[in-house]
Amino acid sequence: MQSSRETRILNGICILLVLASGLARLLGLHFQVFSHNSFICLFYTAATLIWARQLQKRLLQENVRKNLVATAFLLIFWMAIRTLKYEYSVFIIMDRYIWYLYYIPLTFIPLLMFLSVLHIGKRQDRTISRKWNLLYIPATLLSLGILTNDLHQLAFRFEGAFAEWVDHDFIRGPLGYAAMSWVVVLSLAILGVVFTRCAVPGRRKKIWVPMIPILIGAAYTLVDVSGQKNIVTIMLKMPEVGCFCLAAFMECLIAVRLFPSNDGYSDFWNVSSIGAGIMDKDGIIRYRSEKSLFADPEQIREAEHHAVLLRNDTVALRSHAIRGGYGYWTKDLAEINRLNRHLADLGDVIAEENAMLDAENKIKENRTRIEQQSRLYDSIAESVRPQLDKLNDLLTHPPEEETAFEKTMQYACILNCYVKRRSNLLLLFHQTKQIPSGELQLAISESTDYLRRYGVKADARFSGEAMLPGETILTAYELLETAIEAAVPGADAILISVAVSPTGLTLSIELNAPREFLTQNCMDSQLTAQRGTLRMETEQKTEYISLFLPSGGARP
Repeated sequence: MQSSRETRILNGICILLVLASGLARLLGLHFQVFSHNSFICLFYTAATLIWARQLQKRLLQENVRKNLVATAFLLIFWMAIRTLKYEYSVFIIMDRYIWYLYYIPLTFIPLLMFLSVLHIGKRQDRTISRKWNLLYIPATLLSLGILTNDLHQLAFRFEGAFAEWVDHDFIRGPLGYAAMSWVVVLSLAILGVVFTRCAVPGRRKKIWVPMIPILIGAAYTLVDVSGQKNIVTIMLKMPEVGCFCLAAFMECLIAVRLFPSNDGYSDFWNVSSIGAGIMDKDGIIRYRSEKSLFADPEQIREAEHHAVLLRNDTVALRSHAIRGGYGYWTKDLAEINRLNRHLADLGDVIAEENAMLDAENKIKENRTRIEQQSRLYDSIAESVRPQLDKLNDLLTHPPEEETAFEKTMQYACILNCYVKRRSNLLLLFHQTKQIPSGELQLAISESTDYLRRYGVKADARFSGEAMLPGETILTAYELLETAIEAAVPGADAILISVAVSPTGLTLSIELNAPREFLTQNCMDSQLTAQRGTLRMETEQKTEYISLFLPSGGARP
């Protein structure tokens, strides 16, 4: 009944997950919309999936493996619909049909377990009679009959109307008793088969082991039916104990080797045409083929990380850690060594040529990258050339009077802000054609901040966010800067409004007493390319500018 270390660890994790589910109920674990029932379902699902994965790895008979993995998923389904009923159900009819769905796992789990235990005592290459599969017919009919109970009420008859149905307010009908009888008969049949068959002689003395989960389940049922409350009945409810006991029962059958396990491997290794073997963790060779070379335990362990050469470097030894030890194998390298020597001579020539080609490619890549960066920086410098020229004039010949000097530097900050922000937007546009509208908001906010420092009453309002074409962002910011430079110095107030919607971007600018008014055709080339519209109105000393750029961006 010795299990591998991995199996013991994973089984321990499953038990810890079951205990964690009990603690979740005991502590009333709750996180946002997830209650303790949701966490219980999550813990049981994780434990069952771990167990199902173990079944796939450990069981050799295909039919047994498929049946028990299907049983595991039915247990998950059982816990899922139970959680759905108590946590997320909002309609009485939904509660009733979830209750009906309980009978799908209750009907098929005993059947799958029964078909599995029928393989006890069978050879690995033998299977049970296909006639046993006929049992799926009554199981399916019982499930369909219960699911359609609302039509005939042969499974459960309710005292009141369906709309007033309350859980357990029913009288069991013929189909209901048939379902109960089905579960009881198959459960007894499972126990009968288990305790009358044995796959390996000498294992009967350990037949008491599968009784442990049965006794645990029976003891819990007696305590629960009696109505006594204790820490166990509070932490774990009947469906959870049932899932645990069913899985534990089948796991015990595997542990005592009542299901077929690995056999015939020694003969396989003895007649194998390859040089291979298996060594346990104590360094003892358990299986070795006739063509396997001698290797000491240290060499086998070392071969897990790299090849160990034997027989004057003509044989390579490799190994791989397996459950319980190492598997190792050898490979003749004589012919490979000859070919390697020949290829090495050719490889030297090819390596030199490849080195030259790599160096040439890297030089071309660096040259191309530098050229692209130079073109990008030149284009950025050209796009802000007017502002750079103005900045150069201001900083080259600043006024000597202190107040005028301060005003000049504040105006230079407005120009410098535009140079910095537009350069940043152009870099983003070079990386991706779509720019978040938030970048425009940051640029306008900084420009208005410097306007206020200059002495202009400036305010900017923003609504909506979206990814916009880079041309749209750049055009809007350029229009704003053009309006600012035309208005300042002179204007005493500037109000800016930016609205982003699914249809596009709208920029509204109101300038009070600008130094000069913008002309209608100041942005004609950009507006034509982007299918935008620009409106300008003047009223006494106030100019109103409205720009709309559609979200489609530039013309294709």
